[in-house]
Amino acid sequence: MSSKPTPGRFREGRAGNHAPAPQRRRRWPWVLVGVFVVLGALAGVGGIFASQALGVRDDLMAAKSQLGSLTEAYKKGDAAQMQSIGAEALRLTTKADATVEGPLWDVASALPVVGVNIAAVRSATEATHIIVRDALPSGIELLGIMSPDKLKVEGGGINLAPFQQAQQTLPQIKTVLASAQAKVSGIDRAALLPVVDDAVGQLISVVDQAGPMLDTVEKVLPIALRMAGSEGPRNYLVVFQNNAEIRATGGNAATSTLIHAENGKIEKVEDDSVEDFYNAGVTGRLRSDLPDETLALYEWDFTKNAQNFTRTPDFPTTAQMFSQLWTQTNDSQLDGVISMDPVALSYMLKASGPVPLKDGSEINADNAVKLLLNDTYEKFGTNGLAADAYFADVASRVFDKIASGSWEPTAMIDQLTRSVDEDRIYAWFPREDENALAVDLKIDGALTADNTKATQVGIYLNNASYSKLEYFLSTSLTVTCDAATRTMTTSLTMASTVPGSNMSGYRLGYRNPSMDLPRTTMILDTLYVAPPGSTITAISPADGDVKRWNRDGAEKGHPLASRTMLLKKGETKTVSFTTQLPEGDLGPLEVRYSPTVTQTPVTIDASCTAMFPAAK
Repeated sequence: MSSKPTPGRFREGRAGNHAPAPQRRRRWPWVLVGVFVVLGALAGVGGIFASQALGVRDDLMAAKSQLGSLTEAYKKGDAAQMQSIGAEALRLTTKADATVEGPLWDVASALPVVGVNIAAVRSATEATHIIVRDALPSGIELLGIMSPDKLKVEGGGINLAPFQQAQQTLPQIKTVLASAQAKVSGIDRAALLPVVDDAVGQLISVVDQAGPMLDTVEKVLPIALRMAGSEGPRNYLVVFQNNAEIRATGGNAATSTLIHAENGKIEKVEDDSVEDFYNAGVTGRLRSDLPDETLALYEWDFTKNAQNFTRTPDFPTTAQMFSQLWTQTNDSQLDGVISMDPVALSYMLKASGPVPLKDGSEINADNAVKLLLNDTYEKFGTNGLAADAYFADVASRVFDKIASGSWEPTAMIDQLTRSVDEDRIYAWFPREDENALAVDLKIDGALTADNTKATQVGIYLNNASYSKLEYFLSTSLTVTCDAATRTMTTSLTMASTVPGSNMSGYRLGYRNPSMDLPRTTMILDTLYVAPPGSTITAISPADGDVKRWNRDGAEKGHPLASRTMLLKKGETKTVSFTTQLPEGDLGPLEVRYSPTVTQTPVTIDASCTAMFPAAK
């Protein structure tokens, strides 16, 4: 993780109190079908019918309660309890279904005004019973074979057999869901009483959402299985970005691990091919095919050292550089490049639990970021090689723990989702269908081709002092708009909390003395990337703090301006860029930036709502 040629790599999310609610990425949970609440009293239908209606309500409420306990039973791996839950839910919905099929419900459904509500409750009850009777047993069976203890593979990895079985079961579950949907599709919700609409609407929402979700799972599962090596071995490079030496997509990319996946089993590769690849990365042997206009946007060492491949805000470009270096070194192809940072690792440690280290200490969710990005450098002083080796060893041990599968799956999914939401995880795959999955999950980290799906704007940072000072950097972003002039101003505020020069010399600015700057001053290449088709009309300060380093151009169709800012110990500075947006419709505003060790708040002013359908 050094700026000097040494071994060793790591980004963050968007939020803001004044911004419209961000669109959240969805993960794909296992599809369990819920049930609904029905009305409790129906005036004018008669005492017997009212009693039946209350009985149906009670049965369905009890079934809903039963199904709500499935998650806990799954977490415990208690197959017997899951079967018991399914049996009781079926008994209850069977009883409710038999009631609504009775002659009183035929008569009541034909009554004026109230009849449409009774018919809706009847259809919803029938649909619920269809799902519980015909789909729930398959769902419980899948949960049973996907219990945590059955998903693990000795030595590390995931047992693919349950997922392959799920692949065979999904069509049958989809057929059942379609039958249930047919039952409720004719309900005119506008004619229902509010209490009935609320109850029936819960079921309709579940059915409507479950259908597309199952379609997605059915589409994605075969791809995911192939990526796990079900049809042959795969090799993936996992790159760790070090936020303490910041780069556009997170940080210095000097630490990486090659992962071999075959039939679900996951192993680290540590052989001559990896050593050759590493050596090529630190000695500048990449034969880059990037266009001159892209190369001109970054410092000369952008393609000369693998730790600098992350200077570009376009992660596919970064990943392809790593992939090309691997091919040029080993005459073979990588099957993908995955990136994460120490903050993402700390989240994963919340699910996996602590990991013992060779010195007798441990790394855990609470100390991971400080240990990797602060304590390591103080421990090894100016010995950068030792610091990087320690970093690599710790990252390797954490990987071993996670690959072992000795953690609760739903907890790990929650932490991975959090990392994805904060843009701390990226992925690129050379196969089109697999990379489409990365795009769908919003982990591709790509600069957009146009403004159709999103109007993408960003301010990124690249360390230009060759230091590890950004452990002490915090940032915030603000976007304001002028709809009348169709302009947008994006501002990045940077604050340094560097405690002083009494730190390891390896952490302090290596380049600073040549510029007559204190070694505690951050030198930050501040990179503004405007939406495609727009024009950068103003920058403040116009020439930054080092005018001779100004760079302007375009990358992937995005206008780009780079201004170098000097951030002294304890100082706070703001840099702003104003853009004239193109004519025509604009997609939702998407604000991007380089993730730091801490969260980066984003505030999108209300003035922007007139120009963008929604902000995210």
